[in-house]
Amino acid sequence: MTATARRNQTAITIRSARAAERLALLTRDGRSQASVVEEALDRMPLPAVADRARIREEIRLLLARVPKGTYPTMQEIDAEMYDENGMPR
Repeated sequence: MTATARRNQTAITIRSARAAERLALLTRDGRSQASVVEEALDRMPLPAVADRARIREEIRLLLARVPKGTYPTMQEIDAEMYDENGMPR
């Protein structure tokens, strides 16, 4: 890697004192911080790809358990609460 390429790299900020201490211990053997971080990232499992069909099926199954009821419309509620002149019953 040339000096120009390194200058174009995005810096990573370590905000945890514990992580910084751990990184310092892992780089005592001469490895670079970048190689230690890359190795750690390579060991991490990648997140599962979202499967839209599976997610929709899970939502459909959840909704199937919700009791289906009929609910009055606003017009029906108003008709029950107020008379034809708009006065409360």
